[in-house]
Formats: sequence, C-alpha cells, structure tokens
Amino acid sequence: MQRRQFVTGITLAALTGGLAGAEEARRMVMASIVSNADGFAARWLALIYQDAFQQLGIELEIRAFPAARAAAESAADNVDGELARSFEYEDTHPNLIRVPEPTFFANTIAYASRADIKLEPGYESLRDTAYRVEHRLGYPIISRKLAAVVSPANLGEVRNAETGLRKLVLGRSDLYVDVEDTVEPLLLRPEFRDTGLRRVAVLDRGAIHAYLSRRHALLVPRLAVIIKKMRESGQIERYRQQALHQK
Repeated sequence: MQRRQFVTGITLAALTGGLAGAEEARRMVMASIVSNADGFAARWLALIYQDAFQQLGIELEIRAFPAARAAAESAADNVDGELARSFEYEDTHPNLIRVPEPTFFANTIAYASRADIKLEPGYESLRDTAYRVEHRLGYPIISRKLAAVVSPANLGEVRNAETGLRKLVLGRSDLYVDVEDTVEPLLLRPEFRDTGLRRVAVLDRGAIHAYLSRRHALLVPRLAVIIKKMRESGQIERYRQQALHQK
C-alpha cells in the first residue's frame, strides 16, 4: 500500500510539475497557416497575439507554415500550438486544446471564373455536383465537408491558394474553396485582377480559435479571458483595420 501511494505521489508530482512548468513558460512558438505573402491576415494575427501573449508575460515567436505542415509541426510538438484554426480542428488533433473563446469569425467561400456557375449558400449546394472542385491541402475540416457532398473523382487539393486560383483561370478546375481572408487579398494582385475570378457562394461561416499544446493546458483559460476582452472591447477589429492599411 505504501509503495502504491509513493508511486502515485510521484506520478501526480510529475503531472502537476509539468503543468506548472507549462504555465511558467516565458517564450512560446506558435504556428500560423498564413504568411505575409497571403496579405493582411498574417499581420492581423500577429497584432492580436503579440498583444495577448504580452499580457501573459510571454514572448511570442510566430512561424508561418503551409497548412498541412503546420498540422504536422503541432502534432510532433515542434511548436507550442497554432494561432488560427476552426472550431472542429480539435476533433482531428487530440494533442491540442482549443482556446474556447473565438478570436474572430471567418467565411469559407467557393470561387469560380466561369460566369455560368451559380450556387446556393452552404455545402449542400455541391451535393453530387459535376463541377471539378479543389481546396487547399491541410484544411481537414473543409476537406471533410467537401468529401461528404462531392465525389472523389471531382475533388482535388492544391498546395496553396495561388495555385487554386490559377487553375480556375486556366480552366483546369471549376470551383476553388478556401477561407475568404486568404483569397480576397490575392484577387487584388495584377495576376488575378482582370481574370473574372469571383465569389460564387458562402459555404460556411465559423469561429476561428487559437490552439495550445496540452503541455500548456493551464494557459488556455487565461488566454481565453484575454481574447474575450480584446474582442468585446473592439481591439481585435481595430487590429484588423490596422493590418488592412499596413503594407
């Protein structure tokens, strides 16, 4: 009995000690699925989270990766979490804990260059479609929702948004599905400005959350409180406007 209590005591001490060490972190590395090349979104996230982590007394380093690479880096515990993923992301990444307060809300949009393509809002408008639909690699929730309504023969992935848009322009696909804040800045570039690319339908609107590694579990509620205050005070929207006007 004494030995069992001793072993249990060691286990509890190790667990609580690990959590205490996590809470006392003074520097963290977070993965981001957008970079400065993607437009204002990376600047917006940096403004929000540099502020939030500073309030926690933590120095923040942001590393930008393609979406699939970011997921792999967080799964391997090479980073301390991810800055912006959908509410459902936790379902497929049990090593991460969702910060319960959403940072903002994002639209998932279907884009096309063909003028004859028309869709109703929502993924159901694509059920059994004959259109060739593509989305960006590394977005498991978008992938899962599209796979539920589009046949495998008509569904493909691309490595980045630029490739998805180029394939629309070249007629190699019919629809490209991605997050609005990623695609809209690209449509303003000379390469895409006069190509006829357009929004066809909003397929989804969902909350975007930060995710932390489980080793930082005690930081999750503290970060949630800060994010809630920033959002309700309008600070997150002010940072959005600031990022939009920065170059």
